[in-house]
Amino acid sequence: MKIPVRKLSRFYEKTTHSNVVQSARRLIFTHCSQSMEELGRYHADTVYNFGGTGILIKYHEKFFLLTAQHVIDAHYEIAQNESPFFTHLYSDRGWAGAEDLGFPMRGWRIGELIKEDMPNIDMQDIVLVELASLFRFPNTFIDLDSPNAPKGVPVRNIYKGMILVVSGYPVDDNPIDYPYGDDYNCSTVLNKHITYGSCDFDGSTPILRFHGEKTHAMLNGMSGGMVSNLMPKANQVEWVGMIQKAGNSIIHFYPASWIIPAIRKYMEASHYIIDPAVMLTNLEIDLSQEAVVGRGEYYQLIRKMTDTFRQRT
Repeated sequence: MKIPVRKLSRFYEKTTHSNVVQSARRLIFTHCSQSMEELGRYHADTVYNFGGTGILIKYHEKFFLLTAQHVIDAHYEIAQNESPFFTHLYSDRGWAGAEDLGFPMRGWRIGELIKEDMPNIDMQDIVLVELASLFRFPNTFIDLDSPNAPKGVPVRNIYKGMILVVSGYPVDDNPIDYPYGDDYNCSTVLNKHITYGSCDFDGSTPILRFHGEKTHAMLNGMSGGMVSNLMPKANQVEWVGMIQKAGNSIIHFYPASWIIPAIRKYMEASHYIIDPAVMLTNLEIDLSQEAVVGRGEYYQLIRKMTDTFRQRT
């Protein structure tokens, strides 16, 4: 079916404002020459960004950042401080302080739970990063606790010519500057890149192909970002996948319909510790029904507080 250009533009505008597309978040990495134990407080000598996007997700009343493990591995082998990276909680603004940020606690290797396979896609590269409890409530995210939680577009329903929308944070569009003023020692922007292309196939593997030139440099940093379909209304937009790699006007992605069941079983995956403070938690208690209900009540309160705060600023 052919769609008139004017109608396509209207659909695209609606899609870009959808909760699905806006669930993408930027990863910002830090480096500290001393541990928190040595300093007695959190500190980052350097804040930097050489690429990385994630998808903010809520499940069991906990918040996670879904991304590609190679994005994290590109920055360090072993975390050299307790918060080697962070993400922003709001998709429509920056942050005023640490309370507006999400900090990683643990990485769950959920890719190992995915039994499906397709050429040129490394499922082992998928990681679900567990975030510490938040002090502000995010405005957009994939809510897997909702009765209307996305299931992901089945791979069999992804067809050649299907219009796909991607969102993420390219490095070149998100520079960090170091003015070293009296008030702060660095500044940055949150510039989400949203664009679209059409589905093609690399053998049996669905890919996104852009209509114009998109070099690796232009797309570097999009890994871990969102892939969705294009729909007439924002609430109809469905999750198609997560970006694996991009370049030469092509994006490879992991199918969301394979990722979502793995997220729901994340406790069956192996994991690694990012922040040693996570050792203070008990995984068995953490997933108990009482804990889930308690976190839900906590976030209901945080949501009300956040709404009030955002109205004032």
